[in-house]
Parts: sequence; structure tokens; C-alpha cells
Amino acid sequence: MATSSKAAARRSLRPHTAPNVRENLRREKERLLARQAELETLAAPINEVAAQLAKIDAILDARAAAAQRRIQHLEKARDKRIEKIRASFAAKIAAARTDAESTELGLTPDEQAHEEALLLDYARAIVTFGEGASAAELASVLGVGTREAKKIIEQAKTDLAASSVPLAPIATTAATTIDEVGGAMSSVAPGAVGS
Repeated sequence: MATSSKAAARRSLRPHTAPNVRENLRREKERLLARQAELETLAAPINEVAAQLAKIDAILDARAAAAQRRIQHLEKARDKRIEKIRASFAAKIAAARTDAESTELGLTPDEQAHEEALLLDYARAIVTFGEGASAAELASVLGVGTREAKKIIEQAKTDLAASSVPLAPIATTAATTIDEVGGAMSSVAPGAVGS
């Protein structure tokens, strides 16, 4: 028969019985559940704040998406308007080109006759001024150099000779002065003669 010390040694080496294993598992399970409940209690404020932060993130995402949708809507509206304006102006430009092609852009016969009469009047006024004043004075009236004024006088004489129109006084009254003639000439373009 084994001694008590030997029996105790054998008992310590002996495998646990089934009831002991179940009890140990139950206690371990209770410990784990208690710890889990404790961790859940500790984590509750974290989870609550995280949920609120998630709501804020969702609000920000929704606002950003709404802003992006609005931008896209405005861009589409802009592109449609631009396309309409482009089409409208293309039609107007085409109509203007057609009108320009069908319209005579030059002077009418009446306008040409009027222009020729004005050019003769201008040449006559230049020649008349040149007879009563010097080329330098004509240059100051026309705002050109003296040499250019001499050329203008010669060109005016040539134009009058070519037109075979007699040199007649421009003014109907004798009270017309050289200053009045010069004022009348300054309103007409100097380069018109000989053009």
C-alpha cells in the first residue's frame, strides 16, 4: 500500500476528471464574459463619440456631394447656353455674310456723282486759296508740311484741268474771306484729292 506522500504525488499527476474540466471551463467563460462586459462598458463613450463623428462625416459627405451635383448642373446649363449662343451667332453671321455677298458694297451712281462733285469743289477751293495765300499758309490750314501743301495745290490744278470745269468762285458773295474758305476745307479730308 502506498504512503500518503506517494498517494498525493500520484493524485497530482492524475488527469482531471470530467466534472473538474467542465467547472474550469465554466469559470473561464464567466471570467471572459465579465471582462467583455467590462470592456464594453469602458468602450461605450468611445463608441458613442465615434458614432457622432460618423454622423458628422456623413453630413459633410452629403454636403460635398450636393455641392458637386450643383456644380455639375451649372456646368451643364452653362454648356447648353453657350451652345445656343454659338448656334444663334453662327446663324446671324451666316445671314450677315449672305447679305454682304448679295449687297453692293460700293457707292451707288448718285453717291459717286456726289463724291466727284465734292472732290471738284475741294480742288477748286484749294486752287482759290492758293491764289490768295501762300503754300505755307495752306500748310498750316491743312496741318501738313509746306512741300505737301505745294503738291496738293498742283494736284488740285491738275484735277480741275482734267475735269474741264472752269474755275469759278466758290462763294456767291464777295464777303467770303480766305479764313472762311480755309474753315470749309478743314472739314474735308486733305488726302481726298487725287484719290
